[in-house]
Order: sequence, then structure tokens, then C-alpha cells
Amino acid sequence: MSFDVIIPFLKPIEHLLASKTISEIMVNPDGSVWMEEKGHLELLDEIHFEDGALLAGLEVIANRFGKKLDADSPILNLRLPDGSRMAALIPPVVNPRPMMTIRRFTSRNFVLTDLVQTEMLTDEQALILTQAVRAGKNILIAGGTGTGKTTVLSSTPWRMRLR
Repeated sequence: MSFDVIIPFLKPIEHLLASKTISEIMVNPDGSVWMEEKGHLELLDEIHFEDGALLAGLEVIANRFGKKLDADSPILNLRLPDGSRMAALIPPVVNPRPMMTIRRFTSRNFVLTDLVQTEMLTDEQALILTQAVRAGKNILIAGGTGTGKTTVLSSTPWRMRLR
């Protein structure tokens, strides 16, 4: 399924979805639209969905993915064709309007040295992780939303080990 199938239902945020640097798009029940880009949150006052448009769009998107979104099933979680994750809640779980979040993966592929240079990891942490991966140890990576868990797991050398 092409990503283009859902774009008509998310027109107000189409340009955000096209961006390679935006990692999260959030539409809150109060109608406000936020984005995260390069680790910074920004309120986008100029973007709004018309009344009922987001709800109708989410219902159609759910249907296209073989899922149901209505008052009896008000929670939607799915993976979009580009690998992004979409989560949506509709009334009666949230009010007065739906809430939607799209978590995107930015196109930059980090390597371990990038994580050290950006101070996401220290040299010592990188060495410990590399040794643990090479030794086949189990590693737990935990953290809050947007803290870099996927970025760390997508970087080398573990990506080579996990294949």
C-alpha cells in the first residue's frame, strides 16, 4: 500500500509528512498541531483540521488498514507504509476532538561514532555496548518517548549483529 493512499485525509499536515527532518506530528483534542524536529517541539498555529475532517479521515485510514475506529473501538495503532507509527484516540476516550500522533523515523543513519560525537553516549558507554554485542550479551534499552532508543538500536555495530 502506498503512503499516498492516506495523504488525502491528512491534507493540513501533508507538508510535515513529506519532511525528512520532522520526527513527530501531534494533533491534540483541542485542535492544536505540534511537531518535533531535531529534538525541539513547536506549536504550529497556522495548521488546523476542519470540524469533523480529522475524525472522518482517521476512520477511513483505519478502514484502509483493515482496522476499525469508532465509539466502540476508539483506539487506533498502526504502522504506516513508510514505517512511521500512527496512534489515534477518538471520543469517548478523548474530548472534544480526536487526538493523533505520527512518529516518524528521520532519514539519517547514525553510526556509533555519531552517537558519541553528539554526546548521546560516552566513549566508555560505546565501548561497553560494543563489547556486550560482540559477546552476544542481552541488552535492555529503555527510555521515554523520543530519547533515542530506536536511534541507538539502528546504529552500528548492533545492526550488523541483529541481522
